[in-house]
Amino acid sequence: MKKVLALAFIALLLASTLSFAMNNKPIEGRAKNVIILIGDGMGISQLYITKLCYGHLAMQDFPYTGYEMTDSLSGEVTDSAAAGTAIATGFKTYNGMISQVYIDGKDYNLTTLLELAEKLGKSTGLVTTTRITHATPAVFGAHVDDRDKEREIAKQYLEHKINVLLGGGKEMFSPELLEKYKDAGYTIVYNKNELEDANGNYLLGLFADSHIPYVLDRNKDDVGLLDMTKKAISVLEKNKNGFFLMVEGGRIDHASHANDIASVVAETKEFDDVVRYCLNYAKKRGDTLVVVLADHETGGLGLGLNYGKAIDEDEILSIKASTSKMAKLIKSGEDPKEVLKKYANIDLSAEELNKIKKAMNSTNKYALSNAIAEIIDNRVGVKFISHKHTAVPVPLLAYGPGAEDFMSFHHHVDTSKLIAKDMLFNGDYVVPIYGITHVKGDANGDYRVNKLDAYITLINYVGQKAEGRVKLLDMDNNGIIDYNDVYLILEHS
Repeated sequence: MKKVLALAFIALLLASTLSFAMNNKPIEGRAKNVIILIGDGMGISQLYITKLCYGHLAMQDFPYTGYEMTDSLSGEVTDSAAAGTAIATGFKTYNGMISQVYIDGKDYNLTTLLELAEKLGKSTGLVTTTRITHATPAVFGAHVDDRDKEREIAKQYLEHKINVLLGGGKEMFSPELLEKYKDAGYTIVYNKNELEDANGNYLLGLFADSHIPYVLDRNKDDVGLLDMTKKAISVLEKNKNGFFLMVEGGRIDHASHANDIASVVAETKEFDDVVRYCLNYAKKRGDTLVVVLADHETGGLGLGLNYGKAIDEDEILSIKASTSKMAKLIKSGEDPKEVLKKYANIDLSAEELNKIKKAMNSTNKYALSNAIAEIIDNRVGVKFISHKHTAVPVPLLAYGPGAEDFMSFHHHVDTSKLIAKDMLFNGDYVVPIYGITHVKGDANGDYRVNKLDAYITLINYVGQKAEGRVKLLDMDNNGIIDYNDVYLILEHS
């Protein structure tokens, strides 16, 4: 009897080994294309005030909705680096870290959804109104321990050969690095006409030295988020294997930091225009998953808090410039009364004028724009509780293959794993789990290694350090369980 059991055990081991050696089928998930749309700093209030001003939004048309919790290893209040890392990798990390996590004295690089898409043969793209090397796009295509290492991030994008990179941030690309991009086959564009005319499979667009101007401050020749998104999809969709695209409305966050309600509304409306375009695209195709979320809320925006005063949507929409632009004009010597009248349709009271004059003498570089924002906010009936991030949950919306899974409360790491699941698997599986065996990659205890083990590893073990029995799921032996381990199990199943 013992001999029979031993032979059966050896046969199971051989079957497992053979399953690792054979890889004849391409990996095809439920979603051929994945579009992640991130409204940086966009909470429920930012979304709702935009609806009040503009009417029905595309974000209201999603059939599956939920809420996203945003805390990081640094605490309840995250930054964009840690929140973005959670969305991109399924791991919580510390604020400031870009797709790395610090565990027991060591920094670990974390496989991202974009890198997973590359392994699946998909085209990849990042689009933003901030610098393209800023935290949110960076978490998908780079690995550094400090989000401020933007020049290093620019170099790592090239190493990944990301197909489309569109945003601001020209100052982060040295002439030498731009030459390397050209040598690697990238078309590099710097304005709207060049973007429209660009061809090829690799595109780098740098439309501002730093961030792309606020919507309210742009001229007709400035590139907008919708322009970039349309171009990115037109390039990426050529790939028969599909594509992965992340689009960030990055300056919603900046406007919220500035408590600039008119810019909050304008930036959120532009983001919603992109949401509408991507939603319509997904509806026509049927194979595209669209996920809309925010990395965190910024500013603690409260509505209708001006002593019962109704929110004045018309007054918000009449504002023609950001508070930072108005502050810059005043600092350059223009009369505060004329500036506020011209751009915000406000006749300053004596008290308001004194507030502005006091701010002009402050050593705080943001004091003047903050004073202007406070005056406008009081006039239109809104208030912010801070100039920083908050810990409140943010909206989560989904449409397309697997979208029903995104309902209810999630954390960023859960949403990330759901996206990975739809990229890798064609459905949900109910699998008896008997425990990890000593067979490397066997997560369910049946002494075989197949897609069920990859599925279990994704759902139950991604985000963990590889220790104890879990080490046997660390296929690349790098000390953690991440998306690469799931891919390696699935690839060889």
